[in-house]
Amino acid sequence: MRAHLAALILLMLWTPCVHADARTLVTVNGKSMPVFFNDGDSFRVLEGSLSGTKARLAGFNTLESHGPVHRWGQASTKEMYIVAKMATLFGRRGVWSCTSDMTTDTYGRALLQCPDLAEAMIRKGFAHAMTVTAEPAAPRLLAAQEEAKEHKRGLWSQGTPEWVLTSLHSVDERPDKPTAYNRLVSSVDGHSEKVRHTRR
Repeated sequence: MRAHLAALILLMLWTPCVHADARTLVTVNGKSMPVFFNDGDSFRVLEGSLSGTKARLAGFNTLESHGPVHRWGQASTKEMYIVAKMATLFGRRGVWSCTSDMTTDTYGRALLQCPDLAEAMIRKGFAHAMTVTAEPAAPRLLAAQEEAKEHKRGLWSQGTPEWVLTSLHSVDERPDKPTAYNRLVSSVDGHSEKVRHTRR
């Protein structure tokens, strides 16, 4: 495991130089366009009619790549951070086909369905299946997740939590609201639950 981690760390240290201007080809509603993956489940369109559009890829979630924040089982925050970075690299190295009706999420990002990317990302253990409702994730994605768990790939390598924390909010982010919420995603069926709280 240590040799594997060392190789991943070296890969991460080397990658920023090589991929500083990383462009990935994505087809959105039949039109090809270059994009920049800022993490494994979102990108920004670089050229064309959708230039500047920020996209959130629906159906799955990758771990936060801004720093080592996730931890469960025997995995350290650094190990999970490496998984998050590998998800970004995996997204950048493919050619993906997506569709969208250009509906946006609460952050103003266009929601895209990229089924092949979602399944591949989950199967490799770089992401987990997720909805933002009480409905379960797509059966195809849950099957890929069960395979990743069974083989202890990626984020499941050191254990499987019952819930994955994907959003953490402080009550002082929105002074006009009496409560904030944290989003939890079931590792069994991918459905989401909002846990309301009044904590800062």
